[in-house]
Amino acid sequence: MINYELKENNKKLFIINIIFLICAFSCLICYDILGGLWLKGVTSGWFVMLGFLNVLYVWNHKKTRRSFVFLIELGLFFGMCADILLGVHFISGILFFAAGHVAYLVAFFMLEKFKKRDILITLPFVVFSLYIVAGTSFIQIEDQILEKMLLGYACIIACMLGKAVSNLISEKSKYRWLILVGSIMFWFSDIVLAIDMFGESSRLTWILCSYVYWPAQNIMAHSMFYINDKK
Repeated sequence: MINYELKENNKKLFIINIIFLICAFSCLICYDILGGLWLKGVTSGWFVMLGFLNVLYVWNHKKTRRSFVFLIELGLFFGMCADILLGVHFISGILFFAAGHVAYLVAFFMLEKFKKRDILITLPFVVFSLYIVAGTSFIQIEDQILEKMLLGYACIIACMLGKAVSNLISEKSKYRWLILVGSIMFWFSDIVLAIDMFGESSRLTWILCSYVYWPAQNIMAHSMFYINDKK
């Protein structure tokens, strides 16, 4: 009886997840067309609400992984703050983005402790990210302090991606696959964002960044729904 009720609750929660994802994408389209800081905040608010919904589910039905989902939700919240602050105070926005990705990275290490292969997997991503920021003509930053901040940010996002890959190697599961997909999208969208802000900004860079970044956050929020799945 209890298992039946749990399965029924899972089905209902899954449907709610899908509704949230549809609303989030619809809101992104509206923001793309209309613009506006308030609508940007609402667009980001969807992935925070979706994450909170799944955190409540995990905390009510699973004794383990509670710290993991809390940190993921914290990362989602920091991401929303960064989205809003980026258009108000750029440095603050970057710092909140970095804090969000640090929260994700710590959460990933809660899934799997540090392994030597983490370094081997992460190093190529770090080198490539640093090269894009400081070694190409795509991004030109005159302020040295800002450049160092972006280099540090590039290292964080690269480490996050590397650890997501390593964690999936340790255990193949649906939520780890989704986390990896979200991490790849983060990495890509952040590179495009840097090009858009410090290189040649265009409609294409805006589309590539926006329609990859917001879905990435929603994928990260949705991944927690599958925390109990083993496949």
